[in-house]
Amino acid sequence: MNIKIHRGTNQIGGSVVEIFTETTRIFIDLGSSLPDGDGNAVDEVLSIEGVTIGTPNCDAVLFSHYHGDHIGMLGSVLPEVPVYMGRVAKEIYLILQHRVRDGIPEIVQRASTFEPGVAFQIGDIHITPFVVDHAAFDAYMFLIEADGKRVLYTGDFRTHGFRGKAVIPMLQKYVGQVDVLITEGTMLSRANAKVKSEQALQKDFRQYLTKYKYAFVICSSTNIDRIGSICQATPKEKDFLCDDYQMEVLTKVRELSGHYSPLYQFKKAHPYKPFRDETMEKNGFCMLIRGQYTCKSVVDYYTRYHPDDTILLYSVWDGYLKQPNNQYAKLIKKFKLVEHAHTSGHATFDAIVEMCNTVKPTTAIIPMHSENRHKMDEAKLPYHIEYLQDGETFLV
Repeated sequence: MNIKIHRGTNQIGGSVVEIFTETTRIFIDLGSSLPDGDGNAVDEVLSIEGVTIGTPNCDAVLFSHYHGDHIGMLGSVLPEVPVYMGRVAKEIYLILQHRVRDGIPEIVQRASTFEPGVAFQIGDIHITPFVVDHAAFDAYMFLIEADGKRVLYTGDFRTHGFRGKAVIPMLQKYVGQVDVLITEGTMLSRANAKVKSEQALQKDFRQYLTKYKYAFVICSSTNIDRIGSICQATPKEKDFLCDDYQMEVLTKVRELSGHYSPLYQFKKAHPYKPFRDETMEKNGFCMLIRGQYTCKSVVDYYTRYHPDDTILLYSVWDGYLKQPNNQYAKLIKKFKLVEHAHTSGHATFDAIVEMCNTVKPTTAIIPMHSENRHKMDEAKLPYHIEYLQDGETFLV
């Protein structure tokens, strides 16, 4: 079994990983590069023979989750190449693709799906997907087995989310020791940063939403755990509001996953409509808003007439605000009261180390999805760390 990282060894995002044997060739994630430091889209052409160009020569492309830096090149995959993603992730991504300009709903629709813990076979490669905690719902890591070797691809994960405490016990019970660990390393660039748990962050939300009568929240519309947390933290007398797109996503999650946890039931959630204005002003509310927000008149009203009772909670990575073209900068200036209430969707340095010590790779740890992967050396792990370059092949 061979591993080739086409992109992602020295950058966060843009992940493209190939695993192949003598008879089978699969890819895990085909991501677009993230915007540059100024927030500008990066022009890129990543052509892969048999996958995005030429004669089809790929048995499957697996997507770990629906963030653009892992799935952004889906539209470039040759139509003859099978693609796979999580069942709920597919439905959420399909809703988005129906709404965005130049969306690709017909391509998403043809994707096959897999279920957590249910193994499947592609050629001579045995694949077991395991659901993980991340800022994207229904995200996965993959155990890849072939030629008597075992490779674990973590995708993006964390252990400080609501479901994060299950990650290590899951690996202990169902994965065990592997030959190679391919791990994300996003937070290696911010290894000393303090990271709150989602539970602690929810307490902060509850305090803000109790103290201030009117609250607007900037949050990713597909960060389902975060939205569920805020919804639960909203006092019972207040409305929890969003726009029609966000409501469609939450309704789909409720339908497919609401039975797993009250976090995914969104009982208080309603789409904003003008007939709610009187009740909103009387009882207070919490409202999700986006950069291209559809509730501009509501924001304008409350920031003008209730500035001391209205707060904006910014629940996204604060690094985006340093970008000169950030879409939220003008919106934030409208508010007298602004608080940053966020925690990372990625594994901390300690969580990555714990992951390594859990699966105890016999051959190598391959860090990727990082701008500071050599930070791994400071962990002084008793395992070989292989620092691949993009396009380099590693024989397991």
